[in-house]
Amino acid sequence: MNLFDRLIRTLTWRTAQIGQAALFFAMFIIVANVLSRIPWNPIHGTVELTEMSGAVLLAAGIAYTAAMKGHIMVGYFVDRYSPRIQAIADIFTNAISLFFIYLLARETFVFAGRMMARGFVTADLLIPIHPIIYLVAISFVMLALVVLRDLIKAAIMAVKGGKAA
Repeated sequence: MNLFDRLIRTLTWRTAQIGQAALFFAMFIIVANVLSRIPWNPIHGTVELTEMSGAVLLAAGIAYTAAMKGHIMVGYFVDRYSPRIQAIADIFTNAISLFFIYLLARETFVFAGRMMARGFVTADLLIPIHPIIYLVAISFVMLALVVLRDLIKAAIMAVKGGKAA
């Protein structure tokens, strides 16, 4: 379990770094566009580049956020119960989450394949959009791995009744 946990932490951290680079690029392109409007013409395709950078940022950061428990959890009612009951509730919610994340990942891969087959590109710069959609699909797979890890930890906690390793 420790190896699986370390692998997930490393993968999610690396993809979060990709998201950080996308955020830097989006900030850079926006500032460069604003500054270039004064003496020259604005940068062509700034909106497309910013939109694609935003998609990369969100896709790359979602699994890391889940791995670091950076999301909002509603545990008001469950926190009153024993650790074993809390683990059973976690099993239930993680199993449901895993099912829906699987559906999201599968359908996003299908959608990306359709966009690649049809040759969809952005309007101004003619950049293919399917690589970004594939990145989003891969991020859903990584999110599924994080949720699977949490599901396994909750199952261990439910069986042992204590804290999972």
